Amino acid sequence: MAKKRRSSQFKDSSQVIDIEEARRKRQAKRKKQQKIANLAPKAVADGSGRTSIKRNKRKRTLVYAAIILAIIAVVSVSIYNIISLKQEQRDRKDERSQLRSTKEAREKELEHINDPEYIEEQGRIQLRLVRPGEKIYVFPSLRESDKALKESKEEKDKNED
Repeated sequence: MAKKRRSSQFKDSSQVIDIEEARRKRQAKRKKQQKIANLAPKAVADGSGRTSIKRNKRKRTLVYAAIILAIIAVVSVSIYNIISLKQEQRDRKDERSQLRSTKEAREKELEHINDPEYIEEQGRIQLRLVRPGEKIYVFPSLRESDKALKESKEEKDKNED
């Protein structure tokens, strides 16, 4: 097809063509293509250079796609880390508020523990202590009620925590 185009171009024009000059131009063009081919022999498959351009474009698009995927992966990992850190921060705030309320309950209990009436009550219940001159009578049904009192107090203590 190339010959037909050339002949139709020259048919319409009235120019005189020097064959030797056309040959020199073609040889110079071929030498130029060979220099390019020698610089990158793997890239040029068929002397036209079209395949090397296509291959280079493909390589570039693959490289760009790999870079974009790497960036997306880094960003997604960073976002995941940020979200997990925010969740951990919320958990720590909740834990801190729980500990503060527990601390306040313990402080109130500490104030109550230092009260002489509370100490006497615990001594009577847990250690079965009596004041001098007092007599203690133990009934079988009271032992069961003492256990029930202990259990109820323990439940109250747990609920306060």
